[in-house]
Amino acid sequence: MGSLRRVSAIDGVVLHPLESHDDARGSLTEIHRREWGLDVEPVQWNLLRSNAGTVRGVHCHTTHWDLLVVAEGELVLGLIDLRPGSPTEGRSELHRVPAASTAVVLPPGVAHGFLFEQPTTMVYGVSHYWSTDDELGCRWDDPALGIDWPTFDAELSPRDRDAGSLAELRAVVAAALAPRDDA
Repeated sequence: MGSLRRVSAIDGVVLHPLESHDDARGSLTEIHRREWGLDVEPVQWNLLRSNAGTVRGVHCHTTHWDLLVVAEGELVLGLIDLRPGSPTEGRSELHRVPAASTAVVLPPGVAHGFLFEQPTTMVYGVSHYWSTDDELGCRWDDPALGIDWPTFDAELSPRDRDAGSLAELRAVVAAALAPRDDA
């Protein structure tokens, strides 16, 4: 299945289909193979469990790549490209990612929010070790995101509840990703 990929409207975002091998005992699904060329080599793996009604994000990283796979349940994934000069800068989209169906690769500068309408378990790898310096965010329901969330009253962390606007996040990301004059 290495060559069949769903198209994302955001440059650099990859939605790589996964193949489940089922039999009477259950199933096995490969979630990452180097030969797939997904542009991310995780150095840290995380297991995330979310209750129905939970929203995580919108978050953005300027250093690390993410590799996401839903193990149980379903992820409603909202994305917006905040990379200055990207051919898809400012573009947003929404994807439903069912369990064991897709590996999602998110490059630095693509902000992402996770909505869980049902209990969901997700595994995700990151290309750099977790650091508060690379954990940026904005309100998930900021209308400027252009994401039409199928939502309700969401359960949020204090950090996500108190997050600033997309405009504030965009300014921080632009400064972090701006070319440096080291001359």
